[in-house]
Amino acid sequence: MRGSDYLKYFPKSSCYPNQEDAMKRIHSAIFNQEVILFEGACGTGKTLSALAPALQAGEVLDKTVFIATNVHQQMVQFIDEARQIKQIHDIKVVVFKGKKSMCPLQLGYDECEAKRENTFELIDIENDTKLKRAEMKAAMDNYKKSSDAVYVELRDQLDVELKKLQDRAHALRDRCCNELYEVLRLDNEKFNEWLFETVRDPDEVNQYAYENGMCGYELLKKELKSADLVIGNFHHLLDGDIFATMLRWLEKEADDIIIILDEAHNIESAARSHSSITLTEHTIERALSELEANSMDEAFQGLDIEDIDGVISILLDVLKETYNSRFRFGEKERVGENWYDIRISDPFDRGDIVKARFLRNAKEAGYGEKKDIQRLLGMASDIGAALDEKYREQYKEGKSGILKRSHIWHVAEFLSFYIEHSDGQEHYPILNVRRDNRNEVYGRLELFTCIPQNVTAPLFRSVHSAILMSATLKPFDMIKTTLGIERDTCELSYGLTFPPERRLTIAAAVQPQFARSRDEPGNLEDVFGVMKDSIENSPGNVVVFFQSSFEARRYCKLLEEALDIPIFLDEVGVSAQEVRQEFFRVGEQGGKAVLLTYLWGTLSEGVDFRDSRCRVAIILGVGYPALTDRMHAVESAYDHEFGFGMGWEYAVQIPTIRKIRQAMGRVVRSPTDYGVRVLLDGRFLTDSQRRWPKYSVFGFFPEEEKPEFVDVEPAKVKYSLLNFFQDIEDLQ
Repeated sequence: MRGSDYLKYFPKSSCYPNQEDAMKRIHSAIFNQEVILFEGACGTGKTLSALAPALQAGEVLDKTVFIATNVHQQMVQFIDEARQIKQIHDIKVVVFKGKKSMCPLQLGYDECEAKRENTFELIDIENDTKLKRAEMKAAMDNYKKSSDAVYVELRDQLDVELKKLQDRAHALRDRCCNELYEVLRLDNEKFNEWLFETVRDPDEVNQYAYENGMCGYELLKKELKSADLVIGNFHHLLDGDIFATMLRWLEKEADDIIIILDEAHNIESAARSHSSITLTEHTIERALSELEANSMDEAFQGLDIEDIDGVISILLDVLKETYNSRFRFGEKERVGENWYDIRISDPFDRGDIVKARFLRNAKEAGYGEKKDIQRLLGMASDIGAALDEKYREQYKEGKSGILKRSHIWHVAEFLSFYIEHSDGQEHYPILNVRRDNRNEVYGRLELFTCIPQNVTAPLFRSVHSAILMSATLKPFDMIKTTLGIERDTCELSYGLTFPPERRLTIAAAVQPQFARSRDEPGNLEDVFGVMKDSIENSPGNVVVFFQSSFEARRYCKLLEEALDIPIFLDEVGVSAQEVRQEFFRVGEQGGKAVLLTYLWGTLSEGVDFRDSRCRVAIILGVGYPALTDRMHAVESAYDHEFGFGMGWEYAVQIPTIRKIRQAMGRVVRSPTDYGVRVLLDGRFLTDSQRRWPKYSVFGFFPEEEKPEFVDVEPAKVKYSLLNFFQDIEDLQ
């Protein structure tokens, strides 16, 4: 095998600098079963650099390549680049989305599974029916030949069995999935050919399924095993149950999968959301009602139903008492429809007051120590599991129009885990409150995961190889530590290789944008002056990344009064995609507009502001995330796990610098592109370590990026832009 055989999967006529080196090293690392940590500047072709060698290795090793992201725009790019590869080398690609977005009936997972079981049973009955009819015909043929009465008796017996099958089929027809039935009933060779003649996106598959009365999700499931490349999202890999199901459909083991994770700097936060768990007050109330409704069930006689009821009632009382007692004056009235956090544990010292009160009250009520309560919860979990099965059968048999789930089981499982883990460093307990549709406040217990290695470490241990790629992945040691990557790694880092004269990075010497000083008149004047000058002296579109949506709204009013060009505001309740497209349209038609967004929003990464779509990107402030109890708990957990002082760096500082670098990378996306990045905060200055030693962030940028920073006084920023764009015009 030639080392460059992977180039048959590379659809471009030439490589960007470093692409060839990246492909060669990735190819070798995959065969060595390593985890590849791949940082490459925005717009330098990381996706193809990973896909080409991965697909070739998959072909040789009989592995399936699974590429995933959590950014919609990146999935669109994956589809486009897979289509380019398809044009030069035949590969079979499945673009997989979640069941909810593809189910024609919009059913939940459990309802779908119940209907699925009924549908399979109906198909089996119909097959048995055909056999019975064939046997009846054979019996009658034999009777005609021999006149032996035994064949008449056999026919009558078969007729009775046939009627039972027909009655059962009649009962099932209204409780099965007709769309799945069509998938199972028909030969899907036609769909296979249609699917793999190009790279189909989920909308195309759904349209095909709709026109043929089928379920697109079920159609794709059947074809997964044929795919060389699967395009999906983080959810498919980070949720252990879903990943195991995907492997079953692929007919593969985890070791048969090569995974590529784009925007990999987001893996930790995505994994954290997968491993955090919650329990609402309403669920506890429903569990108590469920216990009462089933207290006389013969199956549960002899079990400590009353004690289980008592323990769960104590939890409900403690929950209500805690949030009502911790409301400050006027705070309850400010609770709205969004979850609002109430502290029940210090994020640094820990010590959960809900757990302490619950165990104390349970002991005083005579339910014993923690081990006794855990025994009752184990019993409650068994009751809930039995009820789950009962509800499932009722739904399958048509005795219930909806598939119920046992609230007892959910409460028991949550509380059992909560009691064991709420005081540890890996999880942080929070009490949330919000208003329901009756305008009444109710609570929810949440066990927030601080370090989600329980999700990420098993994944990276199990797959054949993994490629984690991002424009902002460094420092690699941090990624390995926080994600629990213990196997051998191949570490690749490539800076921006586009012509340096076609980009400019300005650090404007305004005051640091601290909350206490950002509204001072002199500071406001400097910041607004630089922003206005940058916009007026840009030959095209400008995007401004603020520290918060509040700041974006405030400056929107100021800019609308000062400028006579379109101003677009990225705000909650308005489609970010529509705003982005309209902004792009102005630039692509030769005009100029301004887009105001915020650093932690959806437009700071994964969006391609290439060429005339944007010429200047402004980052106002360092943009640290809100330092909530959750963030402090993560910081504390990192300090505890990795050494004091690492918490702030791992939880806050480095993720923020990554966000800033992502925002900077929205412009200058190709060798012919050009643009300016303006960093509006004194902490970005190259000499900020001298001027503000405690707060400087310049030192956290990669060494290869630091030389590009140019310190400029506020009044001179406009001249820097004028000179830069004039030089670009002279180069054209």
